[in-house]
Amino acid sequence: MPTCRRELVEDESETDDAAIVGDEAHIVAREVDGPRGQSTLTADERDKYNNLVLMCKIHHKVIDDQENTYTVEKLHEIKQKHLDWIAVNLSLDIQKQRDEEIYASYVDRWLELADLENWKAWSSWILSGGQPVILREMYNNLRELNQFLLSRVWPKRYLELEKSFKNFRAVLNDFINVFDKYKKAENNDLDCDFTTEKFYKRLEDWDEVAYREISNKFDYHVDLVQDLMLELTRAANGLSDSIRRDLSPSFRLTEGVLLVEIGPDYSLTYTTKRLESLEEFPSYNGL
Repeated sequence: MPTCRRELVEDESETDDAAIVGDEAHIVAREVDGPRGQSTLTADERDKYNNLVLMCKIHHKVIDDQENTYTVEKLHEIKQKHLDWIAVNLSLDIQKQRDEEIYASYVDRWLELADLENWKAWSSWILSGGQPVILREMYNNLRELNQFLLSRVWPKRYLELEKSFKNFRAVLNDFINVFDKYKKAENNDLDCDFTTEKFYKRLEDWDEVAYREISNKFDYHVDLVQDLMLELTRAANGLSDSIRRDLSPSFRLTEGVLLVEIGPDYSLTYTTKRLESLEEFPSYNGL
């Protein structure tokens, strides 16, 4: 607010990092029935930087209680004036801001192409039924994400964050390459989803030894694809941790970590698993 000069971030001490003590307020509410919630903004756009403003707890309540006074336009005006005031009075580190905006744009693209909102759903097609399947749109998005991350220009400000991005891409690259080895369109239809070919069915004449050998090869391939999907989940959760540490402490706190569903097992039971980086093996070491 124009007249408010309360501290929103406590300086770091000798033992602790800096802490945000203000509130991350939504200009257009996250929920449609919230303050200023009637808008054409999508659910994702409501959580983006352009729709957020950092305020003290007192003024956060004021703007939400008096939404007729504090309209969307008024809050954007207040936010811009505050940014201008910071630039003039607080010697804002412009390069730091630019670097963080670059990282934020990479995070937004990662969120979109990896479809974190539906991670458990799309990954379950890979981890269930003994024959990995990827929806065609998801497969194309993963290939695009692989190339996107490979081609990024990194600011080299938050090295652990960059390492987490690169770790995720390393797993993703191996996952795509392994899945591609026996990938085929279902029903040989170019508009269908991709599945793992049961290549043991190529055997034309019955040969028990040959069949057992190629069947074991198929099982190994399926296990490897599924293991890489689990490793990709672990890498995604590790990247989310890095984003919370370096960019946004509240990143996906409401949604929580990514989970996967595996099964059915021999008892026809599905299991939900949580996968996070192991202290002794924090990064992916490749195949």
